Amino acid sequence: MTLENLERQLQSLEKGSCFILRDDCYDLTELEQILEQATTRKLKIALIDSGKLAPVDLERLADFYFSFYTSDTARADFQVLSQLALRPKGCRLAYFIQGQLQSLPDLFANLELFDSIVISSRDQARPLDQLDRLAEEISRSHTALVYYHHQSLEENLASIGLKNCWIHLSSRNFNEDSEIMILDLLKNIRKNKGRLVVHVDRSLSYPFLKELEEAGAFLVFNLPPVEPASRIFQLVKTWQKKKLPETAFYLYKEIMA
Repeated sequence: MTLENLERQLQSLEKGSCFILRDDCYDLTELEQILEQATTRKLKIALIDSGKLAPVDLERLADFYFSFYTSDTARADFQVLSQLALRPKGCRLAYFIQGQLQSLPDLFANLELFDSIVISSRDQARPLDQLDRLAEEISRSHTALVYYHHQSLEENLASIGLKNCWIHLSSRNFNEDSEIMILDLLKNIRKNKGRLVVHVDRSLSYPFLKELEEAGAFLVFNLPPVEPASRIFQLVKTWQKKKLPETAFYLYKEIMA
Protein backbone atom coordinates (compact mmCIF):
# COMPACT_ATOMS: atom_id res chain seq x y z
CA MET A 1 0.00 0.00 0.00
CA THR A 2 1.37 3.43 -0.95
CA LEU A 3 1.74 6.09 1.73
CA GLU A 4 -0.95 8.16 0.03
CA ASN A 5 -3.45 5.28 0.10
CA LEU A 6 -2.55 4.49 3.69
CA GLU A 7 -3.14 8.10 4.75
CA ARG A 8 -6.57 8.00 3.09
CA GLN A 9 -7.37 4.81 5.00
CA LEU A 10 -6.29 6.39 8.27
CA GLN A 11 -8.55 9.37 7.59
CA SER A 12 -11.53 7.02 7.21
CA LEU A 13 -11.03 5.37 10.61
CA GLU A 14 -13.01 6.33 13.68
CA LYS A 15 -11.31 7.86 16.71
CA GLY A 16 -9.79 5.13 18.91
CA SER A 17 -9.47 2.59 16.09
CA CYS A 18 -6.35 0.43 15.90
CA PHE A 19 -4.28 0.16 12.72
CA ILE A 20 -1.64 -2.57 12.30
CA LEU A 21 1.39 -2.13 10.05
CA ARG A 22 4.90 -3.52 9.55
CA ASP A 23 7.96 -1.33 9.93
CA ASP A 24 9.63 -2.69 6.77
CA CYS A 25 6.88 -1.46 4.42
CA TYR A 26 7.82 2.22 4.79
CA ASP A 27 10.95 4.26 5.33
CA LEU A 28 11.62 6.08 8.59
CA THR A 29 10.26 9.45 7.43
CA GLU A 30 7.06 7.81 6.20
CA LEU A 31 6.64 5.98 9.53
CA GLU A 32 7.00 9.30 11.36
CA GLN A 33 4.33 10.83 9.13
CA ILE A 34 1.99 7.89 9.77
CA LEU A 35 2.49 8.09 13.54
CA GLU A 36 2.02 11.86 13.52
CA GLN A 37 -1.25 11.56 11.59
CA ALA A 38 -2.43 8.77 13.90
CA THR A 39 -1.68 10.95 16.92
CA THR A 40 -3.59 13.87 15.44
CA ARG A 41 -6.60 11.68 14.67
CA LYS A 42 -6.31 9.84 18.01
CA LEU A 43 -5.81 6.46 16.37
CA LYS A 44 -3.85 3.54 17.81
CA ILE A 45 -0.93 2.17 15.85
CA ALA A 46 0.39 -1.37 16.34
CA LEU A 47 3.83 -1.52 14.73
CA ILE A 48 5.24 -4.97 13.92
CA ASP A 49 9.02 -5.06 14.28
CA SER A 50 10.97 -6.83 11.53
CA GLY A 51 14.36 -5.91 13.00
CA LYS A 52 14.97 -3.41 10.19
CA LEU A 53 15.05 -0.28 12.34
CA ALA A 54 18.33 0.67 14.00
CA PRO A 55 18.37 1.83 17.65
CA VAL A 56 18.69 5.47 16.56
CA ASP A 57 15.61 5.03 14.33
CA LEU A 58 13.62 3.61 17.22
CA GLU A 59 14.60 6.59 19.34
CA ARG A 60 13.11 8.92 16.73
CA LEU A 61 9.87 6.95 16.59
CA ALA A 62 9.63 6.83 20.37
CA ASP A 63 8.60 10.49 20.35
CA PHE A 64 5.18 9.07 19.43
CA TYR A 65 2.97 6.70 21.38
CA PHE A 66 2.30 3.35 19.73
CA SER A 67 2.31 -0.36 20.47
CA PHE A 68 5.52 -2.10 19.41
CA TYR A 69 5.22 -5.82 18.62
CA THR A 70 8.65 -7.40 18.54
CA SER A 71 10.12 -10.87 19.04
CA ASP A 72 13.26 -12.78 19.92
CA THR A 73 13.92 -13.35 16.21
CA ALA A 74 13.61 -9.65 15.33
CA ARG A 75 15.27 -8.13 18.38
CA ALA A 76 17.08 -9.92 21.20
CA ASP A 77 18.91 -6.82 22.50
CA PHE A 78 17.01 -5.87 25.64
CA GLN A 79 19.10 -2.71 26.07
CA VAL A 80 17.67 -1.26 22.84
CA LEU A 81 14.14 -2.05 23.99
CA SER A 82 14.88 -0.49 27.36
CA GLN A 83 15.76 2.79 25.67
CA LEU A 84 12.50 2.68 23.75
CA ALA A 85 10.40 1.93 26.83
CA LEU A 86 11.97 4.67 28.95
CA ARG A 87 11.33 7.51 26.53
CA PRO A 88 8.88 10.19 27.81
CA LYS A 89 5.96 9.00 25.67
CA GLY A 90 6.59 5.34 26.48
CA CYS A 91 5.61 2.55 24.10
CA ARG A 92 3.52 -0.49 24.74
CA LEU A 93 5.92 -3.40 24.22
CA ALA A 94 4.80 -6.92 23.31
CA TYR A 95 7.49 -9.60 23.00
CA PHE A 96 6.75 -12.83 21.09
CA ILE A 97 9.03 -15.73 22.00
CA GLN A 98 9.48 -17.94 18.95
CA GLY A 99 12.64 -19.74 20.05
CA GLN A 100 13.41 -21.65 23.22
CA LEU A 101 12.99 -20.04 26.61
CA GLN A 102 16.35 -21.30 27.84
CA SER A 103 18.04 -19.44 24.96
CA LEU A 104 16.96 -16.10 26.50
CA PRO A 105 19.01 -15.91 29.70
CA ASP A 106 18.36 -12.18 30.17
CA LEU A 107 14.59 -12.40 29.76
CA PHE A 108 13.73 -12.87 33.44
CA ALA A 109 15.89 -9.91 34.43
CA ASN A 110 14.10 -7.68 31.94
CA LEU A 111 10.44 -8.66 32.28
CA GLU A 112 9.42 -5.19 33.47
CA LEU A 113 10.33 -3.77 30.05
CA PHE A 114 7.36 -5.49 28.47
CA ASP A 115 3.62 -5.04 28.74
CA SER A 116 3.18 -8.61 27.57
CA ILE A 117 5.23 -11.72 26.84
CA VAL A 118 3.60 -13.93 24.19
CA ILE A 119 4.34 -17.59 23.57
CA SER A 120 2.53 -20.22 21.50
CA SER A 121 2.66 -23.98 21.03
CA ARG A 122 1.35 -23.82 17.47
CA ASP A 123 4.68 -24.68 15.81
CA GLN A 124 6.41 -26.49 18.66
CA ALA A 125 5.42 -28.03 21.97
CA ARG A 126 6.32 -25.92 25.00
CA PRO A 127 7.65 -27.73 28.08
CA LEU A 128 5.30 -27.00 30.95
CA ASP A 129 8.14 -26.70 33.46
CA GLN A 130 9.61 -23.80 31.47
CA LEU A 131 6.20 -22.15 31.13
CA ASP A 132 5.63 -22.65 34.86
CA ARG A 133 8.80 -20.74 35.67
CA LEU A 134 7.89 -17.93 33.29
CA ALA A 135 4.38 -17.72 34.77
CA GLU A 136 5.77 -17.57 38.30
CA GLU A 137 8.17 -14.76 37.42
CA ILE A 138 5.46 -12.83 35.57
CA SER A 139 2.96 -13.21 38.42
CA ARG A 140 5.32 -11.08 40.53
CA SER A 141 5.64 -8.37 37.88
CA HIS A 142 3.42 -5.89 36.05
CA THR A 143 3.85 -7.81 32.80
CA ALA A 144 1.22 -10.10 31.28
CA LEU A 145 1.86 -13.62 29.99
CA VAL A 146 -0.19 -14.58 26.93
CA TYR A 147 0.02 -18.29 26.16
CA TYR A 148 -1.71 -19.89 23.16
CA HIS A 149 -2.16 -23.62 23.73
CA HIS A 150 -2.71 -25.62 20.51
CA GLN A 151 -2.18 -29.14 21.76
CA SER A 152 -4.60 -31.45 23.54
CA LEU A 153 -5.81 -30.29 26.94
CA GLU A 154 -3.73 -30.96 30.03
CA GLU A 155 -4.80 -30.60 33.64
CA ASN A 156 -1.31 -29.26 34.41
CA LEU A 157 -2.11 -26.14 32.39
CA ALA A 158 -3.56 -24.75 35.61
CA SER A 159 0.00 -24.27 36.89
CA ILE A 160 0.51 -21.60 34.21
CA GLY A 161 -2.71 -19.77 35.03
CA LEU A 162 -1.32 -17.46 37.69
CA LYS A 163 -1.80 -13.74 38.28
CA ASN A 164 -1.27 -11.66 35.10
CA CYS A 165 -1.42 -14.81 32.94
CA TRP A 166 -3.87 -15.38 30.07
CA ILE A 167 -4.25 -18.87 28.57
CA HIS A 168 -5.93 -19.18 25.17
CA LEU A 169 -7.64 -22.43 24.12
CA SER A 170 -9.60 -23.32 20.99
CA SER A 171 -12.74 -25.45 21.00
CA ARG A 172 -11.22 -27.28 18.01
CA ASN A 173 -9.07 -29.15 20.51
CA PHE A 174 -11.98 -30.16 22.75
CA ASN A 175 -13.40 -33.68 22.68
CA GLU A 176 -16.40 -35.37 24.28
CA ASP A 177 -14.53 -35.83 27.56
CA SER A 178 -13.19 -32.28 27.71
CA GLU A 179 -16.05 -30.48 29.44
CA ILE A 180 -15.32 -31.60 33.00
CA MET A 181 -11.56 -31.10 32.51
CA ILE A 182 -12.01 -27.57 31.16
CA LEU A 183 -14.34 -26.53 33.95
CA ASP A 184 -11.92 -27.93 36.56
CA LEU A 185 -9.05 -26.21 34.77
CA LEU A 186 -10.95 -22.94 34.72
CA LYS A 187 -11.79 -23.23 38.40
CA ASN A 188 -8.12 -23.71 39.33
CA ILE A 189 -6.93 -20.94 37.02
CA ARG A 190 -9.42 -18.47 38.48
CA LYS A 191 -8.43 -19.54 42.00
CA ASN A 192 -4.84 -18.62 41.16
CA LYS A 193 -5.98 -15.26 39.67
CA GLY A 194 -5.23 -16.25 36.08
CA ARG A 195 -7.60 -15.89 33.12
CA LEU A 196 -8.78 -18.34 30.47
CA VAL A 197 -9.82 -17.28 26.96
CA VAL A 198 -11.86 -19.84 25.03
CA HIS A 199 -11.98 -19.39 21.26
CA VAL A 200 -15.26 -20.90 20.11
CA ASP A 201 -14.07 -22.05 16.69
CA ARG A 202 -16.62 -24.86 16.37
CA SER A 203 -20.06 -25.31 17.86
CA LEU A 204 -20.42 -26.09 21.55
CA SER A 205 -23.67 -26.74 23.39
CA TYR A 206 -25.44 -23.74 24.87
CA PRO A 207 -25.45 -25.17 28.44
CA PHE A 208 -21.68 -25.72 28.29
CA LEU A 209 -21.07 -22.22 26.95
CA LYS A 210 -23.15 -20.80 29.80
CA GLU A 211 -21.13 -22.84 32.29
CA LEU A 212 -17.91 -21.46 30.84
CA GLU A 213 -19.28 -17.93 31.01
CA GLU A 214 -20.48 -18.30 34.60
CA ALA A 215 -17.19 -19.88 35.65
CA GLY A 216 -15.25 -16.82 34.42
CA ALA A 217 -13.96 -17.71 30.96
CA PHE A 218 -13.70 -14.98 28.33
CA LEU A 219 -15.45 -16.25 25.18
CA VAL A 220 -14.35 -15.30 21.67
CA PHE A 221 -16.82 -16.50 19.03
CA ASN A 222 -15.52 -17.34 15.55
CA LEU A 223 -18.61 -19.13 14.22
CA PRO A 224 -20.56 -18.82 10.97
CA PRO A 225 -23.68 -16.64 11.27
CA VAL A 226 -25.98 -17.98 13.99
CA GLU A 227 -29.76 -18.14 13.56
CA PRO A 228 -31.43 -15.33 15.57
CA ALA A 229 -33.85 -17.88 17.00
CA SER A 230 -30.97 -19.87 18.49
CA ARG A 231 -30.20 -19.50 22.20
CA ILE A 232 -26.56 -19.03 21.27
CA PHE A 233 -27.36 -15.95 19.16
CA GLN A 234 -27.77 -13.58 22.13
CA LEU A 235 -24.71 -15.07 23.79
CA VAL A 236 -22.64 -14.37 20.69
CA LYS A 237 -23.96 -10.79 20.45
CA THR A 238 -23.16 -10.13 24.11
CA TRP A 239 -19.59 -11.40 23.88
CA GLN A 240 -18.88 -9.60 20.63
CA LYS A 241 -19.34 -6.33 22.54
CA LYS A 242 -16.87 -7.27 25.28
CA LYS A 243 -13.25 -6.21 24.97
CA LEU A 244 -10.09 -7.95 26.05
CA PRO A 245 -7.22 -5.79 27.33
CA GLU A 246 -4.62 -5.24 24.62
CA THR A 247 -2.09 -7.07 26.79
CA ALA A 248 -4.26 -10.23 26.79
CA PHE A 249 -3.85 -11.15 23.10
CA TYR A 250 -1.45 -10.81 20.19
CA LEU A 251 -2.61 -8.24 17.62
CA TYR A 252 -5.98 -9.87 16.84
CA LYS A 253 -8.42 -10.95 19.56
CA GLU A 254 -10.04 -13.55 17.29
CA ILE A 255 -6.91 -15.34 16.09
CA MET A 256 -5.14 -18.15 17.95
CA ALA A 257 -1.55 -17.01 17.36
